[in-house]
Order: sequence, then C-alpha cells, then structure tokens
Amino acid sequence: MKLRDLIAVLDRPVASGILDTEITSVIYDSRKAGPGAVFVALRGEKVDGHDFIEKALKAGASAIVAETAPPAEGSTPWVHVRDSRFAMGELARVVSGDPAKQLLVGAITGTNGKTTTAFLLHHLLNHAHLRCGLLGTVVYDVGGELKTPTHTTPEAPELQGLLKQMVDNGCRAVAMEASSHALELHRMSGVKVDAAVFTNLTQDHLDFHGTMEDYFIAKMKLFDMAAANPKGKLIVNSDDVWGRRLVDKFKNHEGLVTYGLGANSTYRAVNPRYELTGTTFELEFKGRSLLARIPLIGQFNVYNSLAALATAHALGCNFRDSVKAMQQAPQVPGRMERVTPDNHGFHVFVDYAHTPDGVLNALASARGLKPQRLITVFGCGGNRDRIKRPLMARAAEEYSDVCILTSDNPRMEDPQLIMQDAQKGFAKTSHVLIEDREEAIHTAIKGAKAGDIVVIAGKGHEPYQDIMGVKHPFDDRKIAKRLVEREIRIKGEKRLEARELRDQRDGLR
Repeated sequence: MKLRDLIAVLDRPVASGILDTEITSVIYDSRKAGPGAVFVALRGEKVDGHDFIEKALKAGASAIVAETAPPAEGSTPWVHVRDSRFAMGELARVVSGDPAKQLLVGAITGTNGKTTTAFLLHHLLNHAHLRCGLLGTVVYDVGGELKTPTHTTPEAPELQGLLKQMVDNGCRAVAMEASSHALELHRMSGVKVDAAVFTNLTQDHLDFHGTMEDYFIAKMKLFDMAAANPKGKLIVNSDDVWGRRLVDKFKNHEGLVTYGLGANSTYRAVNPRYELTGTTFELEFKGRSLLARIPLIGQFNVYNSLAALATAHALGCNFRDSVKAMQQAPQVPGRMERVTPDNHGFHVFVDYAHTPDGVLNALASARGLKPQRLITVFGCGGNRDRIKRPLMARAAEEYSDVCILTSDNPRMEDPQLIMQDAQKGFAKTSHVLIEDREEAIHTAIKGAKAGDIVVIAGKGHEPYQDIMGVKHPFDDRKIAKRLVEREIRIKGEKRLEARELRDQRDGLR
C-alpha cells in the first residue's frame, strides 16, 4: 500500500517526502524496522519513541510517523500527527485490511470478570457454529491456534495482526477483553465493536489512571465505539453503580440491554443455588424463565454468565440453545479453579483476585459453600496502586477464618515493605505473614482439615513470580496440587505405620 493512501485515514496529517513509498507494516519498536515499515514514535511513561527515530532510520524504516516535525535535512517520508497512538491504531487497521469488519466483535471491559466472560462468550459463539477467536489475559486463540498473551489487549499492530489471522483461519467472531489501558492508549482505535460489555468497576489501576472517574472514562470509550456502530449493542451490569451511569448516558440507544439480579434488568438471575460442583439459577428474560446451570461457583460467575448469555443473544445466537450450552462451559484457568480431587477432605481453589472487590467476591463465593473454616493465602503486587493494599487485607479478613499474607509479584519493591503496607488493613489477629509464597501455600494446606476450604488468591493462571525484573517459574495451581498430593502421601504413610504398629501389638497378645 502506498503511504499516500495509508495516511488518508488520518485527521489532517502534515506529510513530507515521497508519498508513493510502499508500506507493508506498522511498527513502534525500532529494532523491528526495515524496508516497507512505517515507524510510529510513541511517547511512553518511561521511554519516548521519538528518541529512537534515528535507530529506526538506520535499520531501514521506509517512513516515520511522529508528533514532531521532520528535521530540515531529512529525506525519509515523514508524517507529523497530533496523536501518534491514535494514528498507529488507524494505520495498523488499514495495513491489515480492517479485519474487524469481517468479524462479530464482542468486547468486554470492567475491573473484574473480563476473562471469565470472554471465555464463556467464546464457548457460546463456538457452540452456535460461529467459529470464534479469543483475546485476553490467559490466551490468544486465533482460530484453533493458541498463543501466549503479551498483554490483556495487545498494541494496535499486534491486535490487528491477530484479528487478521482469525479471519484467515475462518473465524466469524471474536470474544476479547478490552482493558482500560488499551482503551486509554487507543490500542483498539478503528476496531468495529458489535457488542460492548461492562462487568463492574472497583478500585484498581489508579497508579495509571489517577482517579476512579478517569478510570471510568477510559472504560466508557468502549461504549462510545459500540454506539458509533449503527448495529452496536451495549450490554451493561445495571446492579453496579458505575454501570447505572452507563445506562443513564446511553438510555436512548436502541441497542442498550442490562443484566443483573435487580428487578429491572433485561436479563435477570433469580434464586441462585451454589454447590461445590456449580451453580443453578432461574434466568428471566422478557416474560420467559429458563433454568440455567453453570459448572462454576459464586455469585460473580452468575453475573459473568448473564453477561455472556446476553452478549451471545445480541450477536444473533439462539437464546435457549445458549442457556443449554452453558452447562458445558469450560473451567477458566485460575478463576476459582479447584485443584483438589472431588473426594478430598478439604478443597483448594486458586483465583486471580488481586483487587479488594475481587478478593471479596472470591471469598464470598467460597464462604457460600459453607466450609468448616476458610483459609486464605494472598499478597499484593509491587509497583502497583499502594492504596489498595490495606483494602485487600481488610477484604480478605472479612470472610476468612485464617489469613496468610505473602508475596505476590513484588517486582522492583521489597516484599516485606509491601506486606507491611497490606498488614495495616487487618483489624484482627487471625493472620500470619510468610514472605515465601510456596511456604505460605504449604502452611495453609498442611493446616487444613476435613471440611475446610483454602483459597490461594492473586496470581491465578500466571506461571511466574516477578522478582526484581526476573520472572521466576511459579504456578500456584501446580504447587498447590503437588503439596496436596504430598500431604495425602504423608498422611497415608502415617496411617499405614499406625496400622502396622497395631498389628504388631495384636500379634504380641
């Protein structure tokens, strides 16, 4: 594609140089520069891409897009724009052939529930024979081919490339998570959104957004995108206070529907019943009532299921078939994932909860299963919002009989100082501090008795522990399974020794 045609999608660019230059890719990393590449200089929190323009040119970049005017002596085609990030999204979309136009795009945003809702929507759309891709925190599925994620929502060139792969692989739809960072940084710029989903909004990422209001405004951008689509649907959790603000703003939009437990929700769950193996509830919709069953636990998964069902319906799936298909919904990795066998005396769940509200939801779900005791292992991430650390401790303490505070991706911070911040939120004495995460998990499992539930919160599906910039292999699920098996083996050996001792005594009589 000629540079002249490519930049036609931009808003009043100032271009210089030979505009008939052939462009085949859009990049923002100077190390990937080469013939045919247009290098977009992005301003980041720590690094300014404008400082790498010379490197990109030396590597052979065919054109530059920047927020500065070209140097007087330069000869390489140069496009001066107001916002490089927005420009990159538009350019990446056009270079990739605008793949979202050929897909039904269901995009989910919110603090908690994005991953599970995306997984469930992916399941329902595939069940409806709409071959569906998946983009999110846990995995990228580009149509049968799985990739390890780099971000919840990748940068625009990667995002558009993944959408193109889905189209090439025969996908007709995509279920994707839309993070607030991605929305704020225009990673989804130009993507046609057919259904925007809002799960909830609670304190998180204030180290990036600054205030809850700014955090909400970032999320709202997804709904502006869907509202700009003449056929766009807006699916909102109307039980959430921020969701009600969305409902109020878009109340005149024909595509607006709501979900929740409240009487005025378009899709409403009634009489939920929670068990160790799943949840059942009555689903009311426009005078109809269907019995829904999901193999997931907790009220928050009722909300996630409602969101997925409402979105699938909005995208054209048969409602009754989707409700039935929900019975075979997949276990979402690291989301209240049970890692103990069915017949085990106590149960261990691993969850990704890393916000105060996420911790409350996970533990409320576990408490709803009526355990003898609830033992919680959790930590707070380093180089993230410090304000939420004591709030997480307070949330963990509310439902737990025992809290074990440990390390969770300390990154560049001292784990002891992070734990001291969190400890300020405890009001009781039923907690212990164990910095070594494996030791903390072992302590919880070793102390658990029949009827107890252990929840290991914070890392979920993550296979690493981030310490001083190095990601060390560490998977809560694998470690918990290994330690449970070890305790089963030790207890079995003790029972065998006791039996042999009794037999010896009986033989002496």
